[in-house]
Amino acid sequence: MLASKLYEKIQKFASTNNDNRYQVISLPNLPHKLGSSEDGFPKFFIVSSGNCSLIHNLNAEILSVEYDMLCNIIEGDKEINSQPFTIITLRSDNEQLQKMFIDVFLMMLQMLPLKPTNIMIASKVESLLSIFSKLKRRPVHKLQGLWAELLLIEQSKDPVTVARAWHSQPESKYDFTMGKDKIEVKSTSSEQRIHRFALDQLNPSVNSRLLIASIIVRESAKDENGLSVYDLYDSISTKISDNEVRMHIYDVMAETLGNDFFSAQKKYFDYSEACDSLALYEHSDVPKIDKAYIPEFVADVKFSSNLSYLIDAREKGFNRKDSTLYIALY
Repeated sequence: MLASKLYEKIQKFASTNNDNRYQVISLPNLPHKLGSSEDGFPKFFIVSSGNCSLIHNLNAEILSVEYDMLCNIIEGDKEINSQPFTIITLRSDNEQLQKMFIDVFLMMLQMLPLKPTNIMIASKVESLLSIFSKLKRRPVHKLQGLWAELLLIEQSKDPVTVARAWHSQPESKYDFTMGKDKIEVKSTSSEQRIHRFALDQLNPSVNSRLLIASIIVRESAKDENGLSVYDLYDSISTKISDNEVRMHIYDVMAETLGNDFFSAQKKYFDYSEACDSLALYEHSDVPKIDKAYIPEFVADVKFSSNLSYLIDAREKGFNRKDSTLYIALY
């Protein structure tokens, strides 16, 4: 992972910075630099187009932004004095948070022009602070469910299209939506494919199409088959060059995991078994309660259905010719 490599490179810089001189490294295919404060805090040195008096420096609890600062930097044997940079510093000694900061903000920089305006930089800083705020909240869903959804993206024929259809909010009715086409992902650690549904999930609108993805997900030790949600994210990232899509995935992960974001790195699930068990079912085949039989004023109906004896939609020749989402799925 690039962020980890960059993090390791700047670790030795902290003790050598003095007299407002910073040792830095270049960022791949960008004019910007990455360095470290005397306290070991990672610092981005951004070459901006400047000239914007409306933007004020930011001094938040965990992040500081200083616009158009004259800096003295040292890169290798070359020293450059009094060059203007916009400096963004993460004030935290948490190693995992530092690596995340480098990874996320590097993606954000790749989405901007080579010399962004300060307004553009400020917009990305706001997005970064939004992600940080999500890490303080309680988790929205179980880790196993998120892992299963990421696996579906990772295993898909076209991860970019499937990831774009992924919900922005974990509480959404369906996990993936593109127009009239939906996918709901269900996971279980048992031998039987018994999944819990909300009544409305298996009763979509008349013109909608819905596939249920069923995956058996079991915890595992860390090895070549025991993967965390971050291992899946890394695998997906190698298949996706669009940074906006990668940022969307990162944002959903932060929204879902909340303050379990970093502890999730220590939870692993059996990748091989999950891939082998991935099945797709038409919603009309799934045993369910018909809405017509629900008494008036009865709400929030949930039930469990056993999908173990259903035939996979792919084996049935499910018609997906006019579906961008389903063609991207398999």
